[in-house]
Amino acid sequence: MKNILPALLILMFLGSCNKKQDLILVPSNNPFEVMPSRFQQNILLEHFSDEAKTATVENGLLVNQLKATYPHRVFAANFHQNDFLETAYATYLANQLGGLISISRGTVNRTVGKQTLNGEDGNLLLSPQNWEGAILQTLMQPDAPLSIALETGQNENGTGTLNVYVAHKQALAADTRLVVYALEDNIQPLFQQGNVDGFTHNNVFKSMLTPFEGDPINLTESSEKGIIQKVSFSTINLAEYNLANLKFVAFICHQNADLKKKQIINAQEVGFYGVHYWDVE
Repeated sequence: MKNILPALLILMFLGSCNKKQDLILVPSNNPFEVMPSRFQQNILLEHFSDEAKTATVENGLLVNQLKATYPHRVFAANFHQNDFLETAYATYLANQLGGLISISRGTVNRTVGKQTLNGEDGNLLLSPQNWEGAILQTLMQPDAPLSIALETGQNENGTGTLNVYVAHKQALAADTRLVVYALEDNIQPLFQQGNVDGFTHNNVFKSMLTPFEGDPINLTESSEKGIIQKVSFSTINLAEYNLANLKFVAFICHQNADLKKKQIINAQEVGFYGVHYWDVE
């Protein structure tokens, strides 16, 4: 099964949706095509799970708490290994981040640890006790270089659509990538060790709309008035998901041969059938 899973996933990604990218030079009456007044810094916590580990329950509850403490600022993607929710991308990502010492690890915007407990400075994958500290360090940044807005919908034939809007004013590094995850909440555990009443797997990575390494997005131009790019994903196969629990996380990251320079610049989340209009609160 593990030998054929990567090939199946690649075929699924290639056939799941079509992508179109547009540069919006003149804003229109569409609110998504109006330059946002601020570029709020958001955070994506990518962490790993395994139903054979009791820490999966503890970490899941911790992530719920962090998202509640920092609403609309902290998002999460939960990557399972060695259980029924395992995907090939989980192994790929773990290797890209330096390899898992323990399944109970996570990374905050793919930035290296600073002022960590238990000597984890310089690591991308941190133990749960260091997640909130890394989050607070990132939230101290007043602004991000870009902002993301998301818009979902459904075609007449039943397939799904996702529009990703990326706004920026300053020029960014040459090789930036757009990555889009499809996640699901409220998945019932099967053999979870240390299970507690009411526990469900949330923010679970199911698939992605972009290649593993992301889609290149050119952000090298600058403009005082700002530039908005729109990337559209159409014909998403919604039959693969529980739509009531489906959400998308989109983020822009640096592509670099040095694993410690693959930082996430900013991220955004939206539930299916919903929209997230920049960071207006």
